[in-house]
Order: sequence, then structure tokens, then C-alpha cells
Amino acid sequence: MKLKLTPLNIVSALSLVAVISLIVNKAWLLVPANHEFKGLFIALGLLVFFVSFLCDQIFRKFVPTLAKLWLVQLMIIVLTVVFVLVLKISFF
Repeated sequence: MKLKLTPLNIVSALSLVAVISLIVNKAWLLVPANHEFKGLFIALGLLVFFVSFLCDQIFRKFVPTLAKLWLVQLMIIVLTVVFVLVLKISFF
């Protein structure tokens, strides 16, 4: 198996680091309002990790070249960020 560095690979690694830091970090005990959302943030981080990992594996199977893989995955990440920002602006 070849190791390829791809944008979704980077996103999955960053989300896993964020989840681990939320689990290990005890500073959230200082702020009472954050402890209600800690489990939600951990669950969302794990969801982002699993979805990005699965999408990365699917794109690797169907997109043959590394340059096209980078372009497709970067477009998916940018569209997802824009979609989340539009949802956040419209609902909150």
C-alpha cells in the first residue's frame, strides 16, 4: 500500500488530534458552560474523522492520478466549508 498525502487525509488527522486534545485536556472544567458541549464536540470530531477517512479511500479508488485527487478533494473541502458557513449564517 502506497502512502499518499491528500487533503482529506490531513483533515482526518487534524480532527483526530482535536478529539484527542478534547479528551485529554482538563481545562474545560474551569468553564461550566463548556462541559455540556464537550461530548458533542468529541462526537462531531469523530464523525468528521470517519467521514473524511472513508471519502479519502473512495476518492483514491476512483481518481487515478495524485494531481486530480488533490483537486477533487480540495474542491470537496472548500464546498463543505462554504456549506457550513452558509448554514451557520442563515440559522444562527
